[in-house]
Amino acid sequence: MKTRYRDLIRIFFLLSLLMISVCILAVIVVDPFFHYHKPVNGMYYVIDNQINQNPGIARNLDYDSVILGSSMTVNFDTDLFAKAMELNTVKLSYNGAYPKDIDNIMQIVEKKKDRIRQVFLGIDIYTYKASPGICANPIPTYLYDDSLINDIPYLLNKDVLLKYIMMPQITRESTPLNETYWFWRDVPCGADKVIAQYERPADFAKMQPAGIYQSNIEKNMRTYILPYIETMPETQFTVFFPPYSILYWYSRYADGSLSAELAGEKQIMELLLSYPNVRVYYFQNNFDFITNLDNYSDYTHYTHEMNDQMTRWFAQQDCPYEVTSGNYGAVLDAMERWLMLCDFESYLIY
Repeated sequence: MKTRYRDLIRIFFLLSLLMISVCILAVIVVDPFFHYHKPVNGMYYVIDNQINQNPGIARNLDYDSVILGSSMTVNFDTDLFAKAMELNTVKLSYNGAYPKDIDNIMQIVEKKKDRIRQVFLGIDIYTYKASPGICANPIPTYLYDDSLINDIPYLLNKDVLLKYIMMPQITRESTPLNETYWFWRDVPCGADKVIAQYERPADFAKMQPAGIYQSNIEKNMRTYILPYIETMPETQFTVFFPPYSILYWYSRYADGSLSAELAGEKQIMELLLSYPNVRVYYFQNNFDFITNLDNYSDYTHYTHEMNDQMTRWFAQQDCPYEVTSGNYGAVLDAMERWLMLCDFESYLIY
């Protein structure tokens, strides 16, 4: 009887070991997070997990340019970057990206710096004014480092096996690389929708001092952004400020942070424009666009067509929204004057 129990226990452990081995082998072979290798021909891949899939994309896919930033960057079409600028671009966006999020992924991108022609970086002032070190989401360190020892959470992961390996092979659906992380395209835009969900200011605070965010911005830029510009002098950094709607600025006017945020943008531009490998674009003063709420799905997120237009502007030599060391101060001052005189309430009448 004891021998029989020992045999059953031995069979159980052998079967368990076999199942574990099969699971590990499946993850290594398909590798849906691209942790070990690039996509395998004939396999299907769903790319919808920025935190887990970005490091593998950065480490193992072939590219010469990257797109970095928040959800303001997810609707870029990398095929258009190829058409307009002959760039092989990958998107490494993080929804709500803070400067530390950019640093986390750039630590991987920088290892390929000899092959990186351009970095396109979208800057959201409300994350750059935050305390240094904040991330939009905790990162799984085992996917971002080069160690194989700590990969068990990836190799033996139910979601990885079911959602990212089995289901795509069953449905035979893959995410086209040029459409990586698209999601606002399917969200309807329209002034009625934006106004309906906008929280109209009830109180108005005193305008904050212009330099209130100066220390945090300085630390974020010098710790997480500028070091890469310095260590990658042959790479062009194209930095842009995305066009939030007029209602975003109404909220900043109401909470008293409008002047301070614009001063922060001016500070960031001054730091960036001191480098010869940086170009800066300011799309927030595209007044015809930002005042037309039909271009938005909420008070910051804009149409997919604007991402395409920004791409075409990046490719131009004489884009009207590019700022230089000679005019950035005047551009931001004009923006502040326009906003301080704006009749925000008129844009809430639909």
